[in-house]
Amino acid sequence: MSSYRVERGSKISVRARSSVHDTDTVWDRVAGTIEVEAGAVEGASGAVTVDMTRFDAGDFLRNRKLKKDLTPSAHPEARFAIDSVEGVTPRDNGEFTATVTGTMTWRGRSVVIRADGVGSIDGSSLRATGSFDLDVTKLGITPPRFLMLKVEDVVSVTVTLVARAS
Repeated sequence: MSSYRVERGSKISVRARSSVHDTDTVWDRVAGTIEVEAGAVEGASGAVTVDMTRFDAGDFLRNRKLKKDLTPSAHPEARFAIDSVEGVTPRDNGEFTATVTGTMTWRGRSVVIRADGVGSIDGSSLRATGSFDLDVTKLGITPPRFLMLKVEDVVSVTVTLVARAS
């Protein structure tokens, strides 16, 4: 079993859609460990944590509004535990596609996530990018409304993991 430590370059990008404009926010304080048996990506396990207090929505006003809406000081860490990896399909360039299912826990709630993505793994590094849609109301978040602006309940999430063998 090989162990990979999540490191700098990993990030969570969230796109919130609204009736007026979309907002992109990035969380780049990501940590964790992924365990993979050589040649058996389907058996991967691990956990990733995200520092929810450190994010960038593009400008001071958006950051301030998100801080108010998400209350990250009261809920400073989100966690994702890998439950299964399925449908691993090799590509010609050494990468593979797969679907990862896991449980995200944040704000005292847990949500099952299924992310489709692409990855690569060798003896020294692991890289993966996956995406999924998330209904934020399942995490106890009420999407903001202000005059004509209404943010949709479902956001698009892209996860980028960069890890080194430890």
